[in-house]
Amino acid sequence: MLQAVRRSVLSIAVFGAAVGLISGCHKKPAPPPAPAVKAPVKPPEFLPARQPGLWETTVTEEGSEDAPQTLQICIDNMTDQHLGILGTDLSGDRCVKTVSRLSEGGWGLLAECTMGPGISNEYSGSVTGDYVQSYAMKLRSQTTGSKLPQMNRVTNYVVASKRLGDCAKDQRPGDVINDGIKVNLFNMSGINPPGSAPAGAPSAAPDAAD
Repeated sequence: MLQAVRRSVLSIAVFGAAVGLISGCHKKPAPPPAPAVKAPVKPPEFLPARQPGLWETTVTEEGSEDAPQTLQICIDNMTDQHLGILGTDLSGDRCVKTVSRLSEGGWGLLAECTMGPGISNEYSGSVTGDYVQSYAMKLRSQTTGSKLPQMNRVTNYVVASKRLGDCAKDQRPGDVINDGIKVNLFNMSGINPPGSAPAGAPSAAPDAAD
């Protein structure tokens, strides 16, 4: 009797294994994994170009006892391209900027500027307005690497800038009026002003005398 039971159990086990083997043979292969979907690469953002003309820019240093600095600048396309982050000098070529669109409007701005051997100035903040005719900026600036300890600091700026109209007839691109004193940013920076010959270029030969 015991042997009969053992034979019955063994038969059931063999039958079950055979059924499992047959089922495995007819099982459909697993589908290949779906290809990974890459997020589209966003094109880089840029701030719009300022409209050429006479601009007034006010820079306020938070926590400073000094009065805000207000100056007027005659801007053309070339001046606009060279202007620095605060819009008061031609240090823009020394900066690497990253601009992003903010969900609430305006732009986010990150910039790293090389201001001299080993001296770095990092900016972070936001820009509001259309930037074409007016804008406002709130910026955090951190300077490092200066040999003068007082220069290595964090400064918070508020900048307001707007176009007043066309430049006066006697104004050239890059002309700045600050506290009644007029200087030219191109002359101060050593950058060739718009319409000038490149440095070192031969001057035109004088007309031959009759």
